[in-house]
Amino acid sequence: MRQRGVSQFIALTATVENAEDLAGWLQCKLVSSNHRDIPLHQEIWFNGHSYRTTFGQEKGELVDIGGEAPSNVENAISKLLSLGRGPILVFTESRREATQLAQSFSRSRPKQNRGIELSNQLELFSEPTESSNSLREHAERHVAFHTADLSPQERQVIERGISEGNIDVCFATTTLAAGVNFPFKSIIFWKLTYKWGDRAGSRIARWDYRNMSGRAGRLGMHSEGFSIIIPRSQLELQHANQLVLPENDQLESRYFSVGLRKTVLAIIAAGLAANYDSVIGFFKNTLYWYQTLESNPVKLQALEVKTRESIDWLMKHNLIVSEGTELAVTPFGAVTASTGLLPSTAVQFANLLADHHDRLEESFEESVLGLIHAVVMSDEFSGERPTRFLTYQPAEYESVSYLRGEDLLLTLNATNVRAAQCVHAVFLFSQGEQERKIAYKTKVSSGQIHRLSNDVAWVLEGLQKLSCVPEFNCSQNITNQLGMLSRMVRWGAPADALDVLRVAQKYQVPGVGRQRAMALVAQGITTLKDVLASGMDKLISILRNATRAEALVEAVESVSGITEDRLTNAHTRVAKTVGVEALVDNCNKSFDTDYEVAILELLKEETSWIVTEVDDGRRQNVPDLMLQLGNKTVLIECKTTHKKNPLIGKEEAWAVLQKSADFNPTYRRITLGKPHFDETCKRKVAGAHDITLIEHTVFIEGVLRVVLGLVSAEAFIEWLEQPGLSDLNRLGGKPTYQQ
Repeated sequence: MRQRGVSQFIALTATVENAEDLAGWLQCKLVSSNHRDIPLHQEIWFNGHSYRTTFGQEKGELVDIGGEAPSNVENAISKLLSLGRGPILVFTESRREATQLAQSFSRSRPKQNRGIELSNQLELFSEPTESSNSLREHAERHVAFHTADLSPQERQVIERGISEGNIDVCFATTTLAAGVNFPFKSIIFWKLTYKWGDRAGSRIARWDYRNMSGRAGRLGMHSEGFSIIIPRSQLELQHANQLVLPENDQLESRYFSVGLRKTVLAIIAAGLAANYDSVIGFFKNTLYWYQTLESNPVKLQALEVKTRESIDWLMKHNLIVSEGTELAVTPFGAVTASTGLLPSTAVQFANLLADHHDRLEESFEESVLGLIHAVVMSDEFSGERPTRFLTYQPAEYESVSYLRGEDLLLTLNATNVRAAQCVHAVFLFSQGEQERKIAYKTKVSSGQIHRLSNDVAWVLEGLQKLSCVPEFNCSQNITNQLGMLSRMVRWGAPADALDVLRVAQKYQVPGVGRQRAMALVAQGITTLKDVLASGMDKLISILRNATRAEALVEAVESVSGITEDRLTNAHTRVAKTVGVEALVDNCNKSFDTDYEVAILELLKEETSWIVTEVDDGRRQNVPDLMLQLGNKTVLIECKTTHKKNPLIGKEEAWAVLQKSADFNPTYRRITLGKPHFDETCKRKVAGAHDITLIEHTVFIEGVLRVVLGLVSAEAFIEWLEQPGLSDLNRLGGKPTYQQ
């Protein structure tokens, strides 16, 4: 941004002391103020007295709160409620602390009507976890806890309850420390010294305190807010006095904290630098260089040395190459940069694909646990500077024993119990196991497994893209299987449950998550068509609630066969530049036989191949189109589907094989589907060798790359011929959305 000289830029911060550094670096004007629209009264309760310092002021005063200031957290909560200072957020150090305090405090609270309504909402909108029963019991008394243990559904209900004023007291870890706007009037800090983990013995940082206390007194909700600090010793009292002062912590650049190799690769891949000097020139525009030049210029010399070492490392591992005096990314480097993976992780995965290529081709399903283990042991999670973090939980050696009995892709480190638990938990999650059973077997809680699985899925998606790099010689089947695995890990369910699960989540069907989607699968309901074909009584018996069953049917019926995405928008834009806008628009809007005609007309725009309408009305039971180029021929069957049947099933997808039975067996069979194939099709085609499935927007993208001259017609045909589900990462040329 500084390098490009942005002319107008506004940055806001409430927690940075050295804002002048940012202003100087960006060469812009600094406007600062200590005024807070909603006054935040910071009170230190110690030895029965209450000392108040309003945020922005340095001097405090003794205030009367109607009796002694309590030193016990539960008494402090009761005192604040009696003063009308609720709702209250109590920050705790650990998840266990939050749940124990909620349990203890809720015993003294009566059940209330609105609380019972919230409890019923938890029953309706969430699925059973190890936290379910206690959450509902506390909610009836307007008490809640909010930690990483909660499932996404439980968090949504609790957060909605907080927003609507149905929670008087919430005990939370740092999950509510920043970025939220809930109506808490008071925040309690009853523990200034950490007792557990890596931070044991240290005290709460001023940066963290500023973010946490900022949750109190929200604009448009309160006239004032309160931050209550309860020191337990003279040392904590001294620390509390520092916390309430208006000064903030210094901001220091952490630009290179993700690793210098990744940074160098990213800026070369983005075209921001093409040699060592221009890389250093880019670094000179960073905040890190600006701050370090003043404070410790010797560190910049070390950065220059490490930059050369990073370039050498990237060249050694074929991520970049030297072309004369300039540096350029290789296909491997370009894909690595696009994934966001650490270069060292990409190299680990490249070796994995090389070492286990044949096994992945022949028995992918037997390698799933090994792939998850390889991801967890990669530098993303287990390196010196990980970008993703494993969960913390009590040690459970059963997971190590479980992995010992499996044929993994990498050697098992039996001493790394934490990693073994995470691998075991993610694998069980991907297979659809219930959260509470996962927690029992691995000690990884419901909330943690959702977060961890998202991170593992993100890395798997990067591995999927790497499998498309030509030098690794991976078939499209491996790419498809990796894509399927990443979706299973992200959604926590096998392929059979994914379509129903995604629709339920998109349309917020109450209480239909992965567990109830698995219950549907167990009764043979695996597709959206199955949902519509099942009687309402059957759905109610499976989902155990009429509201859920009705909402699911309504959601499936609401799914439209027409979808918009960035590819569709890009296609409309670039099609104008080559005069095929009307043809592309017709392909996007047409269905059934009109769609076949629209595709035919678009294909005719490329003169190097011959396109023939096979199903011309006179021939019966034949594919729709035939595309010929040189000695290569592909047969194309077009399939579309409308509302109330929004995904193409396997019968329609595989019809091309029957229709082309009398044609030359060397011709490739292709089904072009609009808008999408269901997960059953995607799973089946991942192991197929005689058919290619390609979705509408992917096909249009490929044709436009040919029309725009981004790839050759020969390369497009070769890409179409690859069996499996066509993946754009395997087709060359710059994507249209980057044009």
